[in-house]
Amino acid sequence: MKFGTPIRTLACTLPLTLLAGCSYLTALLFPDAPVGSPTEATTAAPPAVVSKDGLAPITAVQVDRIREAVGGKPPNPAVGKVVGSASPTIESFLRTEGCITARNGAVLNPFAAPGRLFDGTGFQGGPMAEMQYHDKTACVTVQRIQNWKLVSPRLLRFDVVYVGDDGEERAIKRHELMRQPKGGWLFTR
Repeated sequence: MKFGTPIRTLACTLPLTLLAGCSYLTALLFPDAPVGSPTEATTAAPPAVVSKDGLAPITAVQVDRIREAVGGKPPNPAVGKVVGSASPTIESFLRTEGCITARNGAVLNPFAAPGRLFDGTGFQGGPMAEMQYHDKTACVTVQRIQNWKLVSPRLLRFDVVYVGDDGEERAIKRHELMRQPKGGWLFTR
């Protein structure tokens, strides 16, 4: 293939070379950029597939969806007040629960009320366990939180509807939060 002049050749091949990630040319053109840093022409490396604890990586979109679901309109002001104070715990719990790929429920124990630990080896409670076709290297997404119920001033119950992004499979998980003596909220179920 003939391009004509050397400048025309360079003009035709340089963009392709940069897109292909040629580090030698990138270093020549961007001398101040550290080696291995992303430039405008490259993309960031994908996150690790599954952590050593058996958790898939969560996306920013999934985190935002959890925040939207937790921050949605509560059925009444009393529930809204409780959800407002418990929302950091609920959000962290849902971020973890939706990403459990293995049978390691122990990753949920930081959110468990005293005496209510989750099973560390035979845990069947993760939403992915109920999904046959979902890619187990990706978290499931919170579709909505429903059936908020303030059972007592110290006990909140609700259901979380999870959906697999790749196949629209659904799983519903029922949870209970109990107010602790020092004021925090932890999961009993």
